[in-house]
Amino acid sequence: MTEVQLHDIALVPERTLGSPADEGPLRGRLTFGWDLLPADHESAPADWRAQVNGTPGRDYRLLLLVCSFRPETPRSPGVFRHASLAVSLTTPDPAVRPVARLIDPGERTRPVGGPGTGLSFTVATGIVDLGVERQPDAGAGREEWIVRGHGASQPDPQWEFRSLRRLPLAGDHPVAALVELVPGVPNTADVLVAAELEHRSWGVRRYRASLGPRSHGITLTS
Repeated sequence: MTEVQLHDIALVPERTLGSPADEGPLRGRLTFGWDLLPADHESAPADWRAQVNGTPGRDYRLLLLVCSFRPETPRSPGVFRHASLAVSLTTPDPAVRPVARLIDPGERTRPVGGPGTGLSFTVATGIVDLGVERQPDAGAGREEWIVRGHGASQPDPQWEFRSLRRLPLAGDHPVAALVELVPGVPNTADVLVAAELEHRSWGVRRYRASLGPRSHGITLTS
């Protein structure tokens, strides 16, 4: 198990033709947190530990990221429709970059009328406790994705989050990457979050998260 402290993140609107001139950042709608764990941490799936054990000459870290979407309020209107979390893995040399060797989830789905699967987590006073959840037999039926990951074995992994007709984009959504580090140099993960919210008066508006220095640049090695 691990604990992730979530911090409130301001959503800054993208300026477009016809957007309200006095529209300011949305606050209290998105929280974000992260943790950096040893590659053999108990929360890592078995196939991740097998990857680490099968390549003893390489150095890995388990990067855990959590986006938490909060419901609208009178002072912070709009319903989340879609969001994305992008990570850029870098070193001082642009030609040599770390790689997200494995990512989770590749796809997280919800069966119609059934329970979900994936990483398990609970929330208490802003702390997200995460572990590995056993995947129950969801039975037959159609499933639709709510989180989709891209970029395994690449230096720029990304996850998309979306609402479904009967399932709003809300609550805590953890994702993770097994990062293969570049030895001998500082390794960093830069984070960017974007979101689309639907407003009753303005329609769909796009926002980017204003991430502070502690969240935007995650030091993977010293």
